[in-house]
Amino acid sequence: MCGIAGFLDADPQRDAWRVEALTDRLRQRGPDGSSADVRGGVALVQTRLAVIDLSEHVRYPMANEAGNVWLLFNGEVYGHRELRRELEALGHRFATECDAEVVVHGWEEWGLEVFARLDAMFALALLDERSGELVLARDRCGIKPLVRTTGARLAFASDTLALINAGLSDGQFDLDALSEFLAFHYVPPPLTGLHDVIQVEPGTAVIRSADGSLRTTTWGAPVFETPAPRQPVGIEALEEALRRSVGVQLRADVPVGVLLSGGIDSALLLSMAAEHGAAPTAYTLSFEGHGDYEELELAKVAARAAGAEHRTARFDVGFADALAQVAHAYDTPFADSSAIATLQLARFVRREVTVALSGTGGDELFAGYSRHRAHRIGQLLRMVPKPVAAAIARADQGRGGEHHNKVTRARSYAVRLAAARQDDPVRQYLRLVGSTTSPAGIAAAPELRADGALARVERRFAATLARGGSTTRQLLGFDLATYLPGDLLVKEDRATMAVGLEGRVPMLGNDMLGVAARTPDVQKHSLRRGKLALRELAKRRLPAEHTRARKRGFAVPLLHMLETSWAAEARDVVGDIESTLVDRHAVLGLLDRRPVPAADVWALAALIAWERAVTEARKAAAARLLSIG
Repeated sequence: MCGIAGFLDADPQRDAWRVEALTDRLRQRGPDGSSADVRGGVALVQTRLAVIDLSEHVRYPMANEAGNVWLLFNGEVYGHRELRRELEALGHRFATECDAEVVVHGWEEWGLEVFARLDAMFALALLDERSGELVLARDRCGIKPLVRTTGARLAFASDTLALINAGLSDGQFDLDALSEFLAFHYVPPPLTGLHDVIQVEPGTAVIRSADGSLRTTTWGAPVFETPAPRQPVGIEALEEALRRSVGVQLRADVPVGVLLSGGIDSALLLSMAAEHGAAPTAYTLSFEGHGDYEELELAKVAARAAGAEHRTARFDVGFADALAQVAHAYDTPFADSSAIATLQLARFVRREVTVALSGTGGDELFAGYSRHRAHRIGQLLRMVPKPVAAAIARADQGRGGEHHNKVTRARSYAVRLAAARQDDPVRQYLRLVGSTTSPAGIAAAPELRADGALARVERRFAATLARGGSTTRQLLGFDLATYLPGDLLVKEDRATMAVGLEGRVPMLGNDMLGVAARTPDVQKHSLRRGKLALRELAKRRLPAEHTRARKRGFAVPLLHMLETSWAAEARDVVGDIESTLVDRHAVLGLLDRRPVPAADVWALAALIAWERAVTEARKAAAARLLSIG
């Protein structure tokens, strides 16, 4: 696991400060060492978190035997042992035991086809001096980040702020991207929040040819591209796929743990890990005193059943610290408030292990959310008169997206369904995943409006939504193109890498992607429940408490804290921050409401904090330039 960066037209002397600036920002992603080289005018920069082959023989950029193919690599190739044997049989000779080296030799042997052969999470850059090509590529699901500039001088990095820090981006805001942030509380791919930086999209490669031209190719077909199959998938096949995925992702030369919530996904991972004889320690964040947010008892049950050692940290962080930590770790605007808890858990886990498995991805592959089945009751929705829907929507305003008891949760879901009464299930779905950030908070930049952002995202992903045939598969494909790489995987990657912890997601391994694609809709959800296939597997492997428990999201008690322990501190922090994007006085007004629109307040505060981080990166770049005359 590492941080990578680079840029074209590099001069070793003139651009040494840029290399240093990139390295400084990326060091948190790779605390075990850094290296850089300039080859043919291309600067190649890497910081390393050592996980497989901890020896000094592993150096980046990593070369083939002839020294004419060079690799920067962030991620892990889980099936590297099997690929190594195949490549050795073809005559390739390896210099290290590092998993990344199979990519160098695989590129020599198969070219772009190597990416489809990797059971891996990765973001990489390959410089092929034989052809003069520079290749940027990202894993199929977008687990690892990779961004690039869109101007005349191509630059790339694991982190957008690194590009500003090195003067490779001017750090100017993209108002369309920020409007989409207000609509979703994250920036949907391929945007980043900056006008001159975009993401390399999941499952694609961007190739810069020797003549300077750029082309993008999709190397990995979307998971739900084909029509829904009718033949049921045996639970034994699902179990075996998860067993294999967990097995290869337990491979490491450092200690491995499991992030354990009260849900079935992480409990299944722990059960499988125990079956492999790995005996990893399980780690849980306790929300003691916060009622329905607390999942510790279910986590204890899972840990006991797996015979695993179990460590617990208590959720305890102030508003100022939470905002500062998010601003430091997240390089794009990001307001999923569960990032606060993820950061605290990652910091706790890193004291003992270097790698942690999580259950992220199960809901997106197997239709675990209520919104995935909302289209099935479309006829009922259209029977709700518009005036009635509007009235109950007004009655529910201000709850800030926080509904952690049965009554408010059911009411909120009914209201959102009634408001999303369009005939088109895609637009209905977008309404359900969209946010309601208050326009009052963005008066300082009136051109920022969430209005139109949903339609813009729908147009951008029209091709994705057209694939798969069934509505369920279209919506799952949309989640895999937007919510998973834009929110959940960003949340986990940035939180873990901020403390030098490698997060792995076995639910998104190649075996699991394959079985999810073969699972028909009727095995994914009914009107009442989602994730049916995984629930059936859980019945076979987990204690009864897990299969009976309702689904919960990993969330923080934001509303309660903003009305109690965070109230005074939030006012002090927001009141002291200058912003060109957000009217802080309006945010202070939101804090005076009861109930506080908690999700809106946090989103606007996070936007202010990100704006400040961008401004500081701009100043740092200007200062470095000034210092060299």
